[in-house]
Amino acid sequence: MQQKDKDAFKFIALIVVICVVAHIVNVMTGGYLSGFGLLPRHYTHFTGMAAYPFLHGSWQHLLSNMLSFSVLALLVSRFGLARLISVFMISWAGSGLGVWIFGRMHYHIGLSGIIYGLWAYLLVYAVMYRSVKALLIAVVVIFLYGSMIWGFVPVHEWISYESHLFGGLSGALAGLWYAKRDKRFKER
Repeated sequence: MQQKDKDAFKFIALIVVICVVAHIVNVMTGGYLSGFGLLPRHYTHFTGMAAYPFLHGSWQHLLSNMLSFSVLALLVSRFGLARLISVFMISWAGSGLGVWIFGRMHYHIGLSGIIYGLWAYLLVYAVMYRSVKALLIAVVVIFLYGSMIWGFVPVHEWISYESHLFGGLSGALAGLWYAKRDKRFKER
């Protein structure tokens, strides 16, 4: 295994460990940490922007997010660790700000905004850049996670479709920007 792969695994494992530890503490404290979720348009809860991705409502919520995150983050890391961290941060900031400004008035928690950002990045990057590697990765993403498209639809009040939407938009913009940038570097 190459060093870049080890570094990507370490980053992914760090995020998973933070989420698992936060969930264990949240369960042990009777849900106390859930109050640190993102509450839209409340300045006193703006700190929730930092905490909300790492908090989860149930073990099922946590496990499904950890599996999706790990797979999608690993696929994004094929373009380098710096790219993974960049898309992660863009998706985090974009989904957090979008939810804070436009979200429904309840606590939003979970890593799904970032997951949708990674998902959208991989799809948009493949379509715009059109390399064999990017397109093969997009085919895998569509096969494994094509049904994620339904996460943009407000079906259940306990699911933060706003987080999905703004994370996806942020990831799509990152995919568009990186594809244009990488094409320019390739032409040099």
